[in-house]
Amino acid sequence: MSKSEYFPQKVYVEKKSFDFPLAKKILKNVGPVPREVIDDPQELIDDIRASKDFIGVGKKYLLITRQKGEFVKPCPCTPGYLGCNYFILNIDLNCPLDCSYCILQHYLTNPLITVHVNLEDLWRQLDNFLDRKRHGTIRIGTGELGDSLALDHLTQNSVDLVSYFRKKRNAIFELKTKTVNIRNILKIEPAPNLVIAWSLNSLRIAREEEKGAPSIEERIDAARRVSERGFRIAFHFDPIIRHPDWEKEYKDVIKKMLATVDPARIAWISLGSFRFPSSLKAIIEERFPKTKIIYDEFIKGKDGKFRYFKPLRLELYKKIVGFIREWGGKEIPLYFCMEGEDIWREVMGWIPQGEEDLEAYLSFPLG
Repeated sequence: MSKSEYFPQKVYVEKKSFDFPLAKKILKNVGPVPREVIDDPQELIDDIRASKDFIGVGKKYLLITRQKGEFVKPCPCTPGYLGCNYFILNIDLNCPLDCSYCILQHYLTNPLITVHVNLEDLWRQLDNFLDRKRHGTIRIGTGELGDSLALDHLTQNSVDLVSYFRKKRNAIFELKTKTVNIRNILKIEPAPNLVIAWSLNSLRIAREEEKGAPSIEERIDAARRVSERGFRIAFHFDPIIRHPDWEKEYKDVIKKMLATVDPARIAWISLGSFRFPSSLKAIIEERFPKTKIIYDEFIKGKDGKFRYFKPLRLELYKKIVGFIREWGGKEIPLYFCMEGEDIWREVMGWIPQGEEDLEAYLSFPLG
């Protein structure tokens, strides 16, 4: 992805989705890639899942279909830990990158890169959702079940999403990515309620565990360009992973990030340590036999996921928060993803009083 944009080996189009404008746009932008119209996507999914490495195989193919359920859902925060009242849009599923730690390997039953093209249903559902939430400001974004920009050269969804949300002053909209696929973003007029965010990690983790992703330097430079265009930006250090020289490596990345990007343009930075259900460990062992990230001092948390022992998490967080404060000041909002009150108290010195309190902390003036 750092040198070239993703193009599938083949495109499959559900027959009932063929006439949607987004389907036609993708088929035009994908160029001479072979395509096939199919009646039932589930039959294709079942065929792919019969492959030995169906997760890897699925990344080679693009499926154009319809979202038959809800586009807008609450972010699936883990039970027993503080949430941030975030909402997600499920337009794309899966990601052409292949990070060893990716939870989607465990979470999604459909392994194909998938785009839902019935956008009229999306806009209708969003109108209804935002009307119900009209008395407050909500944070909503894409990038939970698929990278927000990895397919943007094919779908151009960022253009339509930004056009929609710039008019919605009770919503802060975020696009999250590991890519540098910002061509469309740089053409869009910024708005106060739009945030473009990058997932970052240490140089070693990016190099060894984030297959196909641009380098950390490339991502930070993309964030600089988008920031200078006038957008607010954000960063997500999640998952933070222990490894030899982790302290120096995260320090170097944070120093580079805050020397390159104006801290005043940063909407927030999230922090989350590596965590995984036991079923994901088996998948990682099978697909990434050389990785060492799953062999450390883990304990089963309140949500059933394995995570570092609390003293190790505290060490990670205190160091990284210290680096951010040293070079970025105290004004950048920081928050934890899927951590409890004890971690908040010991690292941040305060505890959000529920999701609404944290939501207010992460909001900013939209005028």
